[in-house]
Amino acid sequence: MNYEASPGQGKNKGTKRNKVQEFQIRLNPYSPIVLAAVLIAVFLLELSTGSVKIPLNDIFKILFGAQPERASWARIFFLFRLPKAITAGLAGAGLAVSGLQMQTLFRNPLAGPSILGIGSGAGLGVALVVLSASAGGAAEFLEGLGLLGDLGIVLSASLGSAAVLLLVLIVSRRVKSVMTLLILGLLFG
Repeated sequence: MNYEASPGQGKNKGTKRNKVQEFQIRLNPYSPIVLAAVLIAVFLLELSTGSVKIPLNDIFKILFGAQPERASWARIFFLFRLPKAITAGLAGAGLAVSGLQMQTLFRNPLAGPSILGIGSGAGLGVALVVLSASAGGAAEFLEGLGLLGDLGIVLSASLGSAAVLLLVLIVSRRVKSVMTLLILGLLFG
């Protein structure tokens, strides 16, 4: 990625420039192709590696419906590796989009879930569920609701981060400065 100054930069003649006009980013036209190839290679590597190593040629056999060298590899592939790889890719894409949305909303390249305290809110939600489960009869109550399993942990993390995000949004109605809001987000975290 090359950053080139726009023409006339440095010659401030009293005109205000938009920050987008300050720098012109020129991307290499082959960057998307290279990034797509790297994504496919990492995805195939994810499918191939694990406690049971499946060779790449057998991965392709499984993908195209042929029988791999060992029949158990197809079962491992479809039940564990493929869902895990797809979930990891979708989670990474979701995190990237949410980070971009926060940076766009707050007009600050440093804005993100950790800066605004949203990641800490997720940790707080999980901690509250785990600690309340260790207290007396609350464990049986939470177990009856199904909140002590994996789904309960994910749900409590989601609710904790949503609560902190809601708190930040309520404060953002009253605070006019984006920088003040980011500092308050750091305080929440």
